Amino acid sequence: MIEKNEAVPDQREAEIQKHNYSRLMQLLSLTMAAISTLMVLVLLIMNARMDLIIYVVSTIIVLFILYFVFRLHYVTAGFHGLTYLICLNCLIGNTVIGWRSGIYILFLILIPTIFYNPVINKTHKLLSGIFFGITFVTTIILSFMITPMLRFSPFQLQLINSINILVTFLVLTGVSILEIRNSNRIAIRLIEVNNKLAYHASRDSLTNLLNRRTMSQYIQMEYVRSKRSGKAFGLIMADVDDFKRVNDNHGHAAGDLVLIELAGMLSATLRKQDLIARWGGEEFLILLPETDFEGVQIAAEKVRELIAHSSVPFQGHDIQITLSIGGVVCEREANWDDCIKIADRALYYGKTHGKNLAVFAKGEQYCVLGYSDSGFTE
Repeated sequence: MIEKNEAVPDQREAEIQKHNYSRLMQLLSLTMAAISTLMVLVLLIMNARMDLIIYVVSTIIVLFILYFVFRLHYVTAGFHGLTYLICLNCLIGNTVIGWRSGIYILFLILIPTIFYNPVINKTHKLLSGIFFGITFVTTIILSFMITPMLRFSPFQLQLINSINILVTFLVLTGVSILEIRNSNRIAIRLIEVNNKLAYHASRDSLTNLLNRRTMSQYIQMEYVRSKRSGKAFGLIMADVDDFKRVNDNHGHAAGDLVLIELAGMLSATLRKQDLIARWGGEEFLILLPETDFEGVQIAAEKVRELIAHSSVPFQGHDIQITLSIGGVVCEREANWDDCIKIADRALYYGKTHGKNLAVFAKGEQYCVLGYSDSGFTE
C-alpha cells in the first residue's frame, strides 16, 4: 500500500514536469516565429530573393503548427518536429546564405529542448545529443566547402549574424529562467508532498494520533532534554475498559468510532504541548513534558473523569466507556522505557481493582486517585 501511495506523487510530478516543458516549448515556438517574422522584414529591406522569403514564411507557419501541437500536449511529436525544423533551417541557411550569417548558432537552442525534455529517457537524450553534435559539426564543415547561393554585403551578413546571436542568447536566457522557476515550483511541491508523507507516516491511520514509533522518538527527545534541564516529565498509560464488549455488542465499526471519539476528547482535554499516541489496540500513551507528580495526577484524573461522564452515540445507542489509567513521573535518573513499564503496571493495578481508576505509580507503590484515603499502597 505504501509503494502505491508513493507512486501517486511521482506520477503527479511527472505530469507537472511534462506540463512545464510543454509551456516552455510553446513559448520557444512563438519566439522563433517572431524571430522569423523579423527575418522576413530584414530580407525585404535587403531586397532578397522571393523564394528565400517564401521559405522563411513557410517556416513561420510550421512554427505556429508546432505551437498548437505543444499546446495539445503532444510533447514527443512536437519535440521531434522542432528538432527537425531547426536542423533543416540551419543546414539550408548555411548553404544558401553562408556561415558568416551565423544561422548555425541557432543550433544551440536545441540544447535545452533535448536535456530538459522529461518525456524521453536518458538513452534517447544521449542519442539526440549525438545527432545534434554531428549535425552541428557537419553544418560548419559544409559551410566552408559550399559557396553560398546568395550574395550579401559584409554589412548585411554582419547584421544577420548579430540578429542570430542576439536571438539565441535571449532564447537560451529565457529558457533557463523558466526552467529555474519550474524547478523551484517542483522542489516546493516535492517538499510539500514529503511533508505530507512524513506526517502520515507518523500518525495512526484510524485516530490520527501519533503512532508508537513516533511517540517513542518524542519520548527519547524529552528524556534527553529532561536529563539536561533536570526537569521531570510525566507519562500516562490509558486503556479502554471492556473494549471487547463494545465490539461484540455493537460491531467493529462502533469500536473504531469509540477510538476516534476518544482520541478527539483526549486531544481537546490536554495541554497543547502534551503529546498523545495510540500505543496499541485500545491503549493510549500520553507524554506530559516538564510535569511533576502533582501535574501528572491532575491530568490523569481529569482524563478519567471526562471519559467516565461522556458517551459515544452510535446508531441510536449511547456507548458508555471508561478508562483505566496508569501514571508515572520519569525523573532524570530513570530510564524512559522502564517508566512506561511502571505506568503499564499501574494501569493493570487499576484494571484488577475495579476499573475506571486513575492509578499513580511510584516505584512499586500505587496511589489510586480520586479517593480521600488514596495513599500509596503496595
